[in-house]
Amino acid sequence: MDIAAKKIELMDWLLHINDETKLKKIIALKTVLDKEAVAHTISGYPVDKEEYINMVKEADDRIASGNYTTIEDLEKEIENW
Repeated sequence: MDIAAKKIELMDWLLHINDETKLKKIIALKTVLDKEAVAHTISGYPVDKEEYINMVKEADDRIASGNYTTIEDLEKEIENW
């Protein structure tokens, strides 16, 4: 099978995927193959530079607004649990 036929087969397969989880994994693989990943989420999905910057900005905003949890807060939660 030549490369053109493989591409057509792959496109046909992609067009028929209805599972969003599979699509997210395929997009994650594309990001890795394109070497755009600069970090990974806790669940293992790659994050590109733009997404990473947005995640950092959101974290900075939460911290600035006082919307965060400290280690001490977590330890208290565990003690009270």
